[in-house]
Amino acid sequence: MRIGVCCLGSVLAAIIACNGGSPTNIETEAATGGTAVTATTDGTGEATTTTGTPTGTDGTTGVPVLEDILVADFVGDDVRRYDAATGELLGAWARAPELDGALGLVVGPEGHVFVASEEANKVLRFDADGNFVDVFVGDDADTPDDETGGLSGPGALLFGADGLLYVSSFDSDAILRYDGETGAFVDVFVASGEGGLDGPDAGMVFGPDGALYVQSYYSDEVLRYDGVTGEPLGAFTPADGSLARPRTLLFVGDHLLVTSEGSGEVVRFDADTGDYVDTLITQASGLLTEPSGMARTADGALLVVSLGGKTIEAFAVDTGEHLGTRVGLAGGLQAPTHMIVRPGG
Repeated sequence: MRIGVCCLGSVLAAIIACNGGSPTNIETEAATGGTAVTATTDGTGEATTTTGTPTGTDGTTGVPVLEDILVADFVGDDVRRYDAATGELLGAWARAPELDGALGLVVGPEGHVFVASEEANKVLRFDADGNFVDVFVGDDADTPDDETGGLSGPGALLFGADGLLYVSSFDSDAILRYDGETGAFVDVFVASGEGGLDGPDAGMVFGPDGALYVQSYYSDEVLRYDGVTGEPLGAFTPADGSLARPRTLLFVGDHLLVTSEGSGEVVRFDADTGDYVDTLITQASGLLTEPSGMARTADGALLVVSLGGKTIEAFAVDTGEHLGTRVGLAGGLQAPTHMIVRPGG
């Protein structure tokens, strides 16, 4: 794993150390709590796909699943799939040898799921059932040009209203754009370090105002850019110490929620002004260790990935009340980072 990529924290460092210093080629354990997208390097160069139960069906009970969770596991080099309501494992989802350091995920055209392979500098595409489709964004080693446009450490994946795929380049502190149908490089939307960008992690979003909001991991702030031109609009969150290593952004009503990995909290800011409102989930609660990904479910629950705890916790989105552990240690997660919730039918 490259130094400075994603900075998963002391817990991830300990995991890597215990596995001989390499986060790749580690087979994940069976998970009890959702469908798993399992993608590990098998050394053959050929994609191998294991198809689990059909989307929308619990592999154990046969009960229809209303929503599922796809969770990227950075160390396991896979994406796991769970029942969003119960946390139950739904079956093996997919495998692809190119997946190395799974990070950002997004559902795109035709229901395809796109996954950032951060260590391989690629974006992979899977169909809705987890079958590997192709390397959507990647450099062709047989040509002198870099077809990715300089992508280094892809993190966030986001489709814009223009149909383009926006990808954060963590190592180069930039945001790049690609054709949403072919994966061809279009342009650099935010140049390296523009507006003070320092470590654009997975979890960036377009806001209600159409602007692009990007967490700057190393400067402990959320930055805002014009959603059409990429022009810097300044820091959105205050430099008051309320954030420490921000990971995922989520607009909910009048608030912008941000996971603060360094402080073990979820912090709320005013969605219009960026002013600090409160800490929705505090460090004192002891419920989150290095929180990373966030997502909402149809029943209104706020799901938060606890990277250090290797779990997914559920909270009331308005009060922060703990609603229980949605995916526990039996889920087999090694270093969960980001996730998406999608319809399971």
